[in-house]
Amino acid sequence: MKKRKSKLETLTSKQIDEITAQSEKRKDVPIIKSSQVNMRVTSDLLTKIKKLAKAQGLPYTTFLTQLIAEDIERLWGVFKKH
Repeated sequence: MKKRKSKLETLTSKQIDEITAQSEKRKDVPIIKSSQVNMRVTSDLLTKIKKLAKAQGLPYTTFLTQLIAEDIERLWGVFKKH
């Protein structure tokens, strides 16, 4: 049995370019670029992070990302004043 191609696999380069151009014109769709960071934490700290995240109803990685972002923004505001 031959595997069917997905709709994305059937797009031509021209169609992909057109879709990309259209999406870049839209203002209501945020483009989020991110980078991956790996870090080591003690098992004790990770346990605390996971408990705090669970209390917030979030995956611990999401919680940690939000926590870092909030603190960096706060510190950046202080840093920029100097």
